[in-house]
Amino acid sequence: MTEEETAKKEKKAPPANLVIPPKKPKLSKAERRALQEKQRAEKAASQQDPRSSGGMQPQPPPPEPNVESLVSNAPAPKSAKSQAAAPEESEKAPKANDKTIDLFSHLPQYQDLPNPHAEEFTSTLHPAVIQLGMEYALGQKRGGNTRCRAMLQVFSTVLEDYFPPEDATDYRSHFDQFVLKPSFTFWTTRCRPHSVSMGNAFTFLKTAVASLSRDLPLAEAKEILQETIERYLLERLEYASRAIAQHAMAKIEDGDVVLTFGNSETISVLLTTAKEKGVQFYVWVVDSRPLWEGKGMLQTLRQADISCGYIQLNALTYVMQQVTKVFLGASALMSNGSIYGRIGTAGVALLAKDKHIPVLVCCESYKISNKVQLESITQNELGNPDALIHGESLANWKEIPNLKLLNLLYDVTPAEFVSGIVTEVGIIPPTSIAVLLREMNPQDAAY
Repeated sequence: MTEEETAKKEKKAPPANLVIPPKKPKLSKAERRALQEKQRAEKAASQQDPRSSGGMQPQPPPPEPNVESLVSNAPAPKSAKSQAAAPEESEKAPKANDKTIDLFSHLPQYQDLPNPHAEEFTSTLHPAVIQLGMEYALGQKRGGNTRCRAMLQVFSTVLEDYFPPEDATDYRSHFDQFVLKPSFTFWTTRCRPHSVSMGNAFTFLKTAVASLSRDLPLAEAKEILQETIERYLLERLEYASRAIAQHAMAKIEDGDVVLTFGNSETISVLLTTAKEKGVQFYVWVVDSRPLWEGKGMLQTLRQADISCGYIQLNALTYVMQQVTKVFLGASALMSNGSIYGRIGTAGVALLAKDKHIPVLVCCESYKISNKVQLESITQNELGNPDALIHGESLANWKEIPNLKLLNLLYDVTPAEFVSGIVTEVGIIPPTSIAVLLREMNPQDAAY
């Protein structure tokens, strides 16, 4: 080694009095996380300690944490994928004996009958309201017209017995908040979801109550409301059914073979009116389980001495080749032209469309909904799953794992399956439902 190289090394050497601390050991990710958690815990403890407030002497700094002990006591780190999957697995973990079908879990689930003697009902609701609710829950009141008519008649009865409390400043608001709304809520949430016809009629009644003059005597207001209810039932239900029968009867000719599905009050009025006019035709009544509503239609036709036959839905293809016209009822008319009706209606309309048979839907205009529905999943009603059981083979189905029963009550018929819709204003195409809704409710039109 030369003298120049020796001199360079001496220049680069650190001074003798300089103390260089040893390098800190490189921590892993788990060690750094454990150290941070320890520091956070000590900081939180110092903030909660009352001795750390003003007037106290400062505490000595905590000793340097032992990294090795922190790492040994820290839990094993989880991967990002496992951390994200943990809450999802806990949320998706099925409950024991849960019979809810995921695809229809957003719908109100079928519930047991309410106790009509419960104090929460008897203390706030009229006995007629509770009685009607039990009839809804038991299925003794079925059909849009029947349920709507019963609701308005009960409200008329409740109105006779209504007297506001002495401290009530406005009987209109009190009747709305403490009579109408609790009654309707009891029917829809504890007994059975309301139909479109019930919802529209309830909205009409609330509007009629709100339009009363505040200075009007109570007795006169009762009389006005009862007359309004009677006029609504007469014009929107009775007269509408007769007008529909007159419009649709022009489509029934001698020798026609008419097919209908289930039991519709409007269809029964149409067929009996055509028989009274002397038209000779034959009717096929198509029915399906579990409600077997077509038996009611069959009885009505036999009482009117109308020639008819009765088949189940699975035999529809055998008689469709004889049919010349199909008349169907509806629970509601959607604003996009779809038909919301008893489940099975869409299948009948589909087969008739395939066979090039005209399909006419008879429905009152007060059943028009401002909603748009394209399928039967978003909005529907779940019936009693026990109604699907026949015999003892599935009597204990709730105890069988992975077995679920689905009892849907309605389906949606696309507008392209329907040739025309018969209302009290005439026969219109499905695409004109939105126009009819706008004409009937000009206050809701957007300008």
